[in-house]
Amino acid sequence: MPNHYYHGTTVEGYNAIMRDGCIRPQTGNTYQNKIFLAGNDQYARRVTFIKHAKQQGETIVVFKIPKYLLKKKYITDGSKHTSITLSFGDKTYCYSQPIEIIDDILVGHAPYTMNLPEGVEIVRVGKSTGLSFTKEAAQNWLQE
Repeated sequence: MPNHYYHGTTVEGYNAIMRDGCIRPQTGNTYQNKIFLAGNDQYARRVTFIKHAKQQGETIVVFKIPKYLLKKKYITDGSKHTSITLSFGDKTYCYSQPIEIIDDILVGHAPYTMNLPEGVEIVRVGKSTGLSFTKEAAQNWLQE
């Protein structure tokens, strides 16, 4: 288990969290009443951008949560929240209780703006999110 967990959100989500004083469990397409957590800051940014950004360049905010603030019995596997093609081997978790915002919870490296490479865009169909590549972008992606 990591020493810190990371929860990414949009600026709109950040404002709601700060207003409420806690990160509240949400219900989505692949989970019920859970808070999605990543094992590192970069992965939290990527997943938040891909799953929740409404446009290219939208600001992403990441909360850094020390593990001692969470109760182990409420932490479960979160891998079904993301496609295996997005995981890059990073571990994901879900937490089923509100996480109160206190001084020990930091906003890590925020605000953060992420843009996809040329020829890559976010595609949403219903509740599913994925990436669309032009032929050239796909070839570049595979060569890296």
